[in-house]
Amino acid sequence: MNRKKGGAAPVVPICHTISVVIPTRNEALVIGRCIKIILNAPHVVEVIVVDAGSQDKTRSIAEAAGAKVLLHNPCQGDGRGRGGQIRAGINEARADVVAIVHADTLVPPRTFTRMIRVLNARRLVIGGSAGCRFQIRSPGRAWQIRIKLIEFLNHVRAMVFGISFGDQVQFFRREPVFSRDLFPDIPLMEDVEFAIRMRSLGDLVYLNEKVVVSARRWETRGSGNALLVIALFFLYLIQRPWGQPDTTFFYERYYGKPPG
Repeated sequence: MNRKKGGAAPVVPICHTISVVIPTRNEALVIGRCIKIILNAPHVVEVIVVDAGSQDKTRSIAEAAGAKVLLHNPCQGDGRGRGGQIRAGINEARADVVAIVHADTLVPPRTFTRMIRVLNARRLVIGGSAGCRFQIRSPGRAWQIRIKLIEFLNHVRAMVFGISFGDQVQFFRREPVFSRDLFPDIPLMEDVEFAIRMRSLGDLVYLNEKVVVSARRWETRGSGNALLVIALFFLYLIQRPWGQPDTTFFYERYYGKPPG
C-alpha cells in the first residue's frame, strides 16, 4: 500500500473474493445459521471456523453447513484466546479479502458486496468494519434504551476514530495484513489492536450496515458489562504507547478466568 513517488495512487490488485473467518467456542445454537447466510453471499468463497475446543456440536454443525473447521486450542503461551484463533484463520485464508464474523452474527449478503465495491473504488482503503445492530430479546424499555446507546457509541467510535470492535465485522485486504503478520494473537483487545495497526497501512472505512448481532452478553451481564468494556478499552489505549499491555490481565478481568 506504499504510495508511488509524486503522490500517485498505489497499485493494488482488484478484489474479487472473500474468506470469512469465524472464531468459535460452544456456539452450536447459532453457528449453523450464521454460516448458511454467509455462504449465500456473492464473493464469499470460503468460511473458515476456528474452534477453541468446543464441548458441544459446534464443529460438526459448522462442517455440515459448509465451513472448513480448524481446531485451535493452545494450552499456554502465545495464541490463546480469540486473537490466536483469528490469526490462525487468516493464515489459512486464500481469498483477496478477509472478513471476521462472530458466530452470533447475521451478515446480510449485500454487506460483502459493499466491501468489495468500496475496496475496488478506493484503492487507499486497507479495510474497516461493517457495523452492527443488536438483536434485543428483553422487552424492558429501559434496557432497550441502554442497548441503543451502546450501538450509538459503537458507531461513533468506529466512524470517527476508526477503532472497531470484533462484533462490527472487521474486514481487510488479506495480502498486506498476512505478509506483515499484522493480526495480533493476544487473548483480548485483539480487535482494538488490529484496528490501530490497520491505520498504518491505509485508510479505514465504516459501512454502517445492518448486521444483526446477538445482545446476549449484554443481557446476561447487565449494564456493568458496558462499564467494564469502556474501562478496559480506555486502559488499553492509555497503556499502549508505553509498550504492549498485558492482555492476559485484560482477559482475566473481563472473563474472570485465565485464557485457554
